[in-house]
Amino acid sequence: MLTRRQFLQRTSAFAALFGLTHSSAAEATPLQFTTLAHGATFGIPPESELLGRLFKATDVRPKPQATAQALAKLPAESLRPLLGVSEDGWWYRIAEGYLPRESMQPILPYERPPRPIALHKGYYEVIAPSTALRAACTPYAAITGRYPFGTLMYVHDWLTDDHGQLWYALSLTADGGGTFGWANALHFRRWLPRPSPLSQPTLWLESAQQALSLYDGETFIGKTAMHAPPLLRSIGTLRLGLPSARAPRAPYLHTWQMLLTPQHGKPIPLYGVNWHNRFGTPNVLPNIELPILAARQLYELLGGAQVREIAVVID
Repeated sequence: MLTRRQFLQRTSAFAALFGLTHSSAAEATPLQFTTLAHGATFGIPPESELLGRLFKATDVRPKPQATAQALAKLPAESLRPLLGVSEDGWWYRIAEGYLPRESMQPILPYERPPRPIALHKGYYEVIAPSTALRAACTPYAAITGRYPFGTLMYVHDWLTDDHGQLWYALSLTADGGGTFGWANALHFRRWLPRPSPLSQPTLWLESAQQALSLYDGETFIGKTAMHAPPLLRSIGTLRLGLPSARAPRAPYLHTWQMLLTPQHGKPIPLYGVNWHNRFGTPNVLPNIELPILAARQLYELLGGAQVREIAVVID
């Protein structure tokens, strides 16, 4: 277990989250920019370009100030390359100007997956900016749901239509619960659990700074901003759940689902989300939410879907 002094020494390796200690976006290295834009030091390769997907129609402004006169309004689901981050870390710079960080989800550029040659039932993640779930395997069928980048769904079957287009039969969870429909297979990439590469994983949660750090013994692995309620100092354990499960009180999926159990307290769900970008700020709900790709890598580093309890320190 790390002492507080060791912890503070290790966290100096982490440059910044959202401009708390960084200089300017123009001087940021690719790794720093990815960290500031994504809110994590893991989850996205530092050399990757980032796109921003707009959650809703949003005004673009000439400078990173809410009082600046709007230049234009960009529609929901717009995609824009992320060119920089404001000095305070709360605005993204795009070609047209600045957008509030909260208005966009950073995503990876789409890369066409290889065409599958056999059916593999299991979990698949959305790698397109978004995908539509349809009532039948045709682009003209009624849309039963729309799911953004990073959504994880379960493939039960597949079918090739008359035009040679491959479709997956999906549901929100492995048991077939929730919406069931068909989606373009080119929007998905298969996910497989792998053994954990860490021998002594430990999580350290900083409630005041809204940050979660991962260590392997005393080796610092990475850090991510989180959206969590106020947490009392404690120790606890983290247990992995299913990669994807239905949320009981919201029309969303709990993706890369985990459960934090403090030593003297009620269990707290911990999972990745792709419907907001409020990481680094407190959550009014009793849930700990992480950027979707940071949650994905954390889940994988902790051992995929195997049953395992991980030590947690809440500071």
